[in-house]
Amino acid sequence: MSGVVSCAVTLVVDPVQIARIAEAIAEAPLATFDLEFLSQDRLVPTLCLVQVSWLPAHVRVDAAAAEIVAVEPLIALIDPLAADVQPVFEALRVHPCVVAHAPRQDLGLVAARFGLAMPAVADTQLMAAFAGLGDQVGLSALAGELLGVTLGKEQQWTDWARRPLSDAQLAYAAADVRYLPALFALLRERLGARLPWALAESAVVAAEAVAAAAVTPDTAWAQLGGLRGLDARALAAAVALAGWRQRVAIELDRPLGQVLHEKVLIDLARTRPDSPGAIRAARGISPLAKQRADDLLAALEAARPGAIPLIAPGRPGSTRAQRWAEILLAIVQLVADQTGVAARLLATRADAEELARTVDERGLAAAAGLPAFTTWRQAVLGPAWRGFLDGSLLVAGDPASPAGIALCARSALAGTPSVAPST
Repeated sequence: MSGVVSCAVTLVVDPVQIARIAEAIAEAPLATFDLEFLSQDRLVPTLCLVQVSWLPAHVRVDAAAAEIVAVEPLIALIDPLAADVQPVFEALRVHPCVVAHAPRQDLGLVAARFGLAMPAVADTQLMAAFAGLGDQVGLSALAGELLGVTLGKEQQWTDWARRPLSDAQLAYAAADVRYLPALFALLRERLGARLPWALAESAVVAAEAVAAAAVTPDTAWAQLGGLRGLDARALAAAVALAGWRQRVAIELDRPLGQVLHEKVLIDLARTRPDSPGAIRAARGISPLAKQRADDLLAALEAARPGAIPLIAPGRPGSTRAQRWAEILLAIVQLVADQTGVAARLLATRADAEELARTVDERGLAAAAGLPAFTTWRQAVLGPAWRGFLDGSLLVAGDPASPAGIALCARSALAGTPSVAPST
């Protein structure tokens, strides 16, 4: 098939060839994708290149990793600037085994441009993090570690909108998908029983990417930080300004920050200037916002308190809860060292603080719905966190541990005084 070859790869623009690629992907046991785009000065990046690869139909997706590594995948590079690439994304959307590396931005772009979600994508960057190969490892480093290949970086900052693309650009783009089937197979083999964890987190990333792409002027306020503690009038102003900013950004296809920086937006919501001149004089106001000061003032004047409920300011937990949170974070690092799973994936500081505050105020049973006790984390982090908080596990200093601590069963330490929290 012209434009679909295993070594030399050309740029596909013919609709008939694109349809054949979509058909081949649908029949393949495994497919991969990557995108090249330009995002500078745009709200939604310009899609410049679509790279896909897939295993031949006769290959079993559950074959041993060595078998898949030995197979040269089929590769196609498709020009979205000259052709309709939606058929390829439609094929990927329903495929049961799609692989990509760190695809959050790519998935958001597909959702924004084509209205499609790909919830079943397996993220090889996340798989590597669960396999103990490093958090947020790049494709080049991962390919070097597992396959012993070196991926060039000289085209990393190239202009993908330029036509014609050079042979070097095409080769670089093809490499982004050539090794993904082999990497997936090797990582799947390493992960074993952990594979569902990585796939669950991949689904979370996909859902977040789609949600971010679905923001509208009516929902734009929910993406703002700094809303907690605003009074009713300031909160209403922030909601109105966020909607105005989103509408203008969509109209001009400009990044939100170029329309109105978030900090400036919150400041305007607090002060609510009453004239175009006062808006133009606001510290940090963008040139674009200055030009549209009249419209911005109209948005402020149209704000109506009560559009959304007041958001209570964040409050620190009690001294006891704060101490627990710090210990819970230390336990996260201990579990990360023991399992090789990146600490970021296990829990964040916010997770630890929420759990500590919940247990302090309402007891351990009230925390049953938190991620540490409901997601894949319940088998990894959950027992350690629960054991510490119910007093069945004690934290001890351990100079031999990378984390500096160890968890010990209370029953193993005869005579240890009780320190269990009241729940």
